[in-house]
Amino acid sequence: MKIAIFGGSFDPVHAEHVNMARAAVEALGAEKLIAVPAYLAPHKHGAAASAEDRLEMARLAFSQVKNCEVSAYECNAGGVSYTCLTLAYFRRRYPDAELYLLVGSDMLRDFYTWREPETILSLAELVVCYREGDAPLKGELLRFQMKFKKKYRLLPYTGRDISSTKARVLCALGEDVRPYLPESVIDYIEAKSLYRIGGVKAALGYLKPARRKHTVRVALLAAELARKNGVSEQKIVQAAAMHDAAKNLPLTAPELAGFTPPEEVPAPVLHQFSGAYLAEHTFGVQDAEVLDAIRYHTTGRPNMGTAEKIVFLADMLEAGRDFPHVKKLRACLAEESLDECMYRCLKHQLRYLKAGRGALCPLTVQAYEYYARLHGANKRK
Repeated sequence: MKIAIFGGSFDPVHAEHVNMARAAVEALGAEKLIAVPAYLAPHKHGAAASAEDRLEMARLAFSQVKNCEVSAYECNAGGVSYTCLTLAYFRRRYPDAELYLLVGSDMLRDFYTWREPETILSLAELVVCYREGDAPLKGELLRFQMKFKKKYRLLPYTGRDISSTKARVLCALGEDVRPYLPESVIDYIEAKSLYRIGGVKAALGYLKPARRKHTVRVALLAAELARKNGVSEQKIVQAAAMHDAAKNLPLTAPELAGFTPPEEVPAPVLHQFSGAYLAEHTFGVQDAEVLDAIRYHTTGRPNMGTAEKIVFLADMLEAGRDFPHVKKLRACLAEESLDECMYRCLKHQLRYLKAGRGALCPLTVQAYEYYARLHGANKRK
C-alpha cells in the first residue's frame, strides 16, 4: 500500500495545496493521501487561525481529492509538530506501507534544518513539488545526495505562485481570493470572520483605487518580511494597510481635529504623521509599534524597530515600484539584513532628494547617518 503524507500549517488551505495533493496521488499511484495540519510548525511563529478552524478548512478543501483523508494527529498532540514523530506514528499505524512525504520546493531548502532529517528519510521517501517563483532546483539534488546519500523524487507538476501568507493578507484587506482558495474554504473564512484585522477595512475606505493597489502590494511584501524576521504578521499588515490612509486627507478634515503637524516636515511626508494620528484616533489602534511603523514609513528615523523597518522597506520596494536601481535594492532585501537594506535604500533616497527631485526632511538625513554608521561598523568586523 502506498501512502503519501502531506503536512503543513494549512493556514488556510489554498488551491495549490489541493492541486499538489491530487498530483501526488496520481503520480505515485497512492491508495491513500493523509493531510496533517500542524498544531504548531517549528519553523513558523504561531498560526493565525486555530487548530480547529484549520482542521475544518482542510477537511473541506481536501474532500475534493480522491483517496484523501485529513488527520487530527498533530493538532490533538499539541505543542510543536515534528515531522519525524508524525511519520513514526504513521509507520506504526501502517507497518507494511510505502510512505511518501510530500513537500513544496520552498520547504526543501529548509529540510536540512528539520529535526532528525535522516530519521525522516528512513521512514518515507521525500517527494518535492516545484512552485513557480521559487529559486531553481538546479544543484539542489546533488546537494541532497551528498548530504543524505539518497535522492528525492520530483513531482511532475508545477504549482502556481500561491501561498497561505498571500491568502491571509488578501483576506484581511477584503480582496478577491477566489483565484487562490477553494470556494468551500472561502465560505468558511467568511462565516467565521477569520483573518480580519481591526480597522483595516475602514482605513482602506480612505484610499483611491491606485493607492489601494499600492497598499495591497505593500502589505503582501511586508507580510513576507514579517515571516522571515519573526515578527507579528497581523501587526505588520495592520500598519501596512493604514500607512497611506491620510495621504489625501486635508488637515482641515474632522478626523484630524487636534492633530498638530511637527515642525520642519515637508508637505509630501506629512501624511505619515497625520496617518498615525488617524490610526490611533479614528481606527482605534493602540499598539505603539504599529503607530510608529505608520509614523515613519516615508522618512525613516534613527534606531527604528523591526516593524518600522519592514513597512518602510515594503513601501519603497513593493512590486509596483519602478525606479533606477530598484532591482538591486530588492536583491539586497532578499540577501542582506534589514539594517543593511535600510542603509542602501536611505542612501538612494538621499541622492534622489538632493538632486532636487523632492523636499528633504531632517529625519531622513538622521536615519541615513545612523544606518551608515551601522554599515561602517559591520564592514570593520
